[in-house]
Amino acid sequence: MRLSPRLRTALWLFALATAVGASLFGYRYFDDLARGITGTAAERAIEEFTGAYAGFALVPFVSWMVRRYGLCLRWSIAIPMQILGWAAFSVAHTTLMAASRSLIFPLAHLGHYDYGNMVYRYPMEAFNDVVVYAVVAGFVAFLDRQEQARRTELAAAELQRKLAQATLENLRLQLQPHFLFNTLNAISAVMYEDVGKADAMIAKLGAFLRTILASSDALEIPLRDEIDIERTYVDIMTTRLESALALVTRMDDDAAGSAVPPMLLQPLIENAIQHGRPAGGGSLRVTIAASRTNGRVMLQVSDDGVGPPATLRPEGRGLQNVRSRLEQLYDGDCTFDVLAGAGGGTDVRLGFPYRTSRPAE
Repeated sequence: MRLSPRLRTALWLFALATAVGASLFGYRYFDDLARGITGTAAERAIEEFTGAYAGFALVPFVSWMVRRYGLCLRWSIAIPMQILGWAAFSVAHTTLMAASRSLIFPLAHLGHYDYGNMVYRYPMEAFNDVVVYAVVAGFVAFLDRQEQARRTELAAAELQRKLAQATLENLRLQLQPHFLFNTLNAISAVMYEDVGKADAMIAKLGAFLRTILASSDALEIPLRDEIDIERTYVDIMTTRLESALALVTRMDDDAAGSAVPPMLLQPLIENAIQHGRPAGGGSLRVTIAASRTNGRVMLQVSDDGVGPPATLRPEGRGLQNVRSRLEQLYDGDCTFDVLAGAGGGTDVRLGFPYRTSRPAE
């Protein structure tokens, strides 16, 4: 059974009061034994446990005084109010002890309980209660400060999360118009040469955009879905280039569910097509390889084209978008390298922690 926070707090206070009462009882009872006084166990137990339980019953009052008239106010107000709180606490504590002991002693067959002259008993107990009040008040203030610090930390973390999410969204929104303009330019380039080809590209672009819109609310999608998106994109470009473009994918099963931003690979494939094809035309093969090792996903987008030109730099628009999205999503725990392929062409290698995708909040 799940306990409510208030009931759980009450049980903790009761347990703490019991521990304090037991400790004080042991001290008083063994002090009696040391003085040769016996037969006082029941009397000492009632005195100390009623004192402990009465004190802890007043903890909510002390908490209210600290939170209502705490040190966040001016000292000229806070200190007098805490002194007043201590006085009220002590009067209530002493009264509760006197009343409870006067009731319990006869029930325990210990006769009438003599608490002495109350004119002196109230100030006497006040000297003890000033320590009790100060300890409880200090503890409450400490807990409040801890809670305030925790809330501030959570608020800062939430703000940072929303900022990162907004940055990712901004990067995604930058990418989509860039892709759309380039694709429309490609369609425009063939429209007057081959209307059928342009019509086929428009139809495939519509299917591609429907796929993109289906994942537009997601910060991350599974890698397998991302590769399906890129297949659709390559299919559009293949219609334009006819048989000159081929896409090959090699993805390990344990990497397929890894979380990646939507359209992460599109700028890399676009760069491969734009910069990798020979100037006079010719075929181009783009390969996407994905593997998972030691909790990290390694992605490689390579082509067998002419290799990276001097003007293709990691800080270019498309590559910078990819790098920035990875850094935002994985808090900088990622790698991004653009290299010349061993057998020609260009290799772009990405590495980041494996985790499953999560929707936008």
